[in-house]
Amino acid sequence: MSLASSVVPLASWTRKGSGLVGGFGRWWLTEFLALFPQRVADWLIERGSRTLVVEVEADAVAFRLMSDRRRILASSRIDRADYAPDLIDAFLWSRRLRRRDVSLGVGLPQSLVFCRSFALPLETRRSLDTIVVQDLVAKTPFQLDGVHHAHIAHRTPDRFNVWQWVVRRSHVADALAALGLNPGEVAFIESPGARVADGPLPVIPLRPSAAAGNRWVQRVALTLTATALLLAITAAGAKYHRQQQLLDGLRAEIAVAKAKAKAVMAVIDKLGQQQASLQRLRSKRSEPGLLEIWEEATRILPPHSWLSEVRMSETAERRQVVMTGFSAAAARLVPLIDASAIFTDAALAGPIAVDPAEGKERFIIQAHVKPLAKPRTAAR
Repeated sequence: MSLASSVVPLASWTRKGSGLVGGFGRWWLTEFLALFPQRVADWLIERGSRTLVVEVEADAVAFRLMSDRRRILASSRIDRADYAPDLIDAFLWSRRLRRRDVSLGVGLPQSLVFCRSFALPLETRRSLDTIVVQDLVAKTPFQLDGVHHAHIAHRTPDRFNVWQWVVRRSHVADALAALGLNPGEVAFIESPGARVADGPLPVIPLRPSAAAGNRWVQRVALTLTATALLLAITAAGAKYHRQQQLLDGLRAEIAVAKAKAKAVMAVIDKLGQQQASLQRLRSKRSEPGLLEIWEEATRILPPHSWLSEVRMSETAERRQVVMTGFSAAAARLVPLIDASAIFTDAALAGPIAVDPAEGKERFIIQAHVKPLAKPRTAAR
């Protein structure tokens, strides 16, 4: 499997995981706020920032003071003939606010704001903003240096639904001039009349919001901390319970292992008795048998070597043994076997080759058997 083919599923699972975490967070916050009356829920979640929208109507100028969740806190309408820019300050001062305390926006009629919506595949997530701007230039007659634009993308299971709004800079300049406002103090343009039935409110930022305050973070953080503490206690209890289960299981396994160890020791004692009996029989023989040959070969072989086959043949003059096995250094075994009290004239009977299954050198060594000078005790 190539690296690219393994990265694609990993990225897909990462996107799904982040989507699940985000969805769970939104669900948790919604369910938590549903436990309180609407006013209390707004108090918990709001940052404490304020937004003032000034909108030119047919015969009046409307002021709308809202919370950061667009809950209307105060409103007023002034005849266009009586409007003056300092009335904005008077309206805010009556609510104990100043212009620097609010995010100021201007409302435009629907006819001045161009709205469109379209869908994009999920694969455009990393470059979605760039693609939306490129699509605006390619499919509309607008030039970027002559317009203000903004968009919002809502993710669905199989795509992004995108809403985009465009307003000419000249229309914005005319509206600001009519209201006596400086471009630097206006944060956004909005057009409630251009909003489609299932789409978000058309809002086009002109500069970063002046919203301030983070009271909602403190209150929600307290709730999240309490929830996290409860989850931590639950997790610690579950971990302790699982550890106790593991300890109980280990005790049972240790008891079984002790019983098996006692049985093995009994077998070893029995084998020791049998070996002693065989040793007594071996002492009565003048020449080594196949068992003695096998034990002698096993005794002299180093730990990294072992036998897989031993064959013995007899002639009228001498007996010959052919040993087959595996070793990490097969060539060094010949002098070890030749130095034995049982074997003599040891030599390789075939080439040494590395066995791929065992990872060792396979050898075939032949030697002659000589009579035992005296009984020997096997080391193994």
